[in-house]
Amino acid sequence: MKVLFICTGNTCRSVMAEFMVKKLAQEKGLDWEAGSCGLAAERYFQIPPGVRKALKAVGVEAVSHVPQLATRELLAWADLALAMTQGHREALAGEFPEFERKLHVLRAYAGLPDPDIEDPIGQPDPVYAACRDRIREALEALIAREQKAEAKEGK
Repeated sequence: MKVLFICTGNTCRSVMAEFMVKKLAQEKGLDWEAGSCGLAAERYFQIPPGVRKALKAVGVEAVSHVPQLATRELLAWADLALAMTQGHREALAGEFPEFERKLHVLRAYAGLPDPDIEDPIGQPDPVYAACRDRIREALEALIAREQKAEAKEGK
């Protein structure tokens, strides 16, 4: 399974999702790959200290990342493309309509309420931690959903 996470600048939400899902998949012995990108990402954007602290608190120590723009190639690579908000999903579907079937909002796809995950950029550390927790809850639900689907298919 190749999962692509998308947010705005590819420095906060999608980065947290990418690195946390890699850790969770490894812990569960899943053969998952993950990447991330943004709708308005620039290579010079820096990952905020709040993201690094939030990830470190859940055991993700080394975060090496260069923001990248959402592209047709990245979407083609992914089996599943998960946006942080409905607005992100709509923008992607408008720009890349051929990938609409694999584009979803993370929390909605995971079956959770309040699907949009708001951008914590520039906020105090507790806001980053709360954002991380909403993402992690969705990732755990996503993994459970996919494992259940695989078991049903007999994989």
